[in-house]
Amino acid sequence: MSTVEKGKVLSVNLSPRPGVKHPVIEIELLRGVGVKGDYHAGTERQVSIFSVEYLESSPIPPSELRGFVENITISGISSAKVGDILRVGKAIVKIKFIGKEEKHSSGRPYMVSRYGWFGDVLKGGVVRVGDEVQKLRTLKIGVVIASDKASAGERVDLSGKVIEEKVIEIGGEVKCYAVVPDEIDLLTSKIKEFVDQDCDIVFTSGGTGWGKRDITPEATLKVIERAVPGLSEIMRVEGFKKTPFAILSRGIAGIAGDTLVVNLPGSPKGVSESLDIIMPVLLHGIGVLKGWDKECGKET
Repeated sequence: MSTVEKGKVLSVNLSPRPGVKHPVIEIELLRGVGVKGDYHAGTERQVSIFSVEYLESSPIPPSELRGFVENITISGISSAKVGDILRVGKAIVKIKFIGKEEKHSSGRPYMVSRYGWFGDVLKGGVVRVGDEVQKLRTLKIGVVIASDKASAGERVDLSGKVIEEKVIEIGGEVKCYAVVPDEIDLLTSKIKEFVDQDCDIVFTSGGTGWGKRDITPEATLKVIERAVPGLSEIMRVEGFKKTPFAILSRGIAGIAGDTLVVNLPGSPKGVSESLDIIMPVLLHGIGVLKGWDKECGKET
């Protein structure tokens, strides 16, 4: 079973005022807003998507199709439900509504509006005809921040916010979050708790240095069953290209049951750079771990 369903963009459309949208060369999706310059930007239906395969399965007669009124027309993905996450080109959209009530001046319903998918823009980007569309599996993400100061309220955690923004790329949503002091028993307990809550990935941030209270790797070792050294190795190697201090990190990664646990640096910049390095392979890795994808080089 594939981790994602894939399709492509057939047309992009813009409506600067109420009425049927007009085809354009490209549209720009703005995070939390919708389509730049579109009449519906900033509303609860930020962007609209229509699948031609969904049309084929609908009971609406072809005579009621009176021009595409959706921002993005796609093929290859025949169904969606509220909560699904789509990567459209470089943009990310979360489906919020399926269909809406809207009528022609003649009183007949707009077929596309009744069967369109309406979503929030989680990540902005330009969308063009021919761009790939992916329906991502929603991954449950846990975040554990190891910090004496943040747990005591002396510092605001910024790294967790970076993780939340980055995991959108793979369909991830932070469902479990905690800030704990650098105490090995508390940290171990919280990582294990999120594993037991069936998080697909648990990211830790902080506590990977040489300080006497930097014990995140030791806490992680108490939870994981199998090491995944390649992730921590590549983060150190690539991080070294930006700062030689990256090789001082003792962070590790490993598997506990069906959950991947990854130690990230403590700084927001370090978290962002590390996730940019490993993010391209995480979706496939989780797919193999869960049994959704076959391993590279293996026959089905």
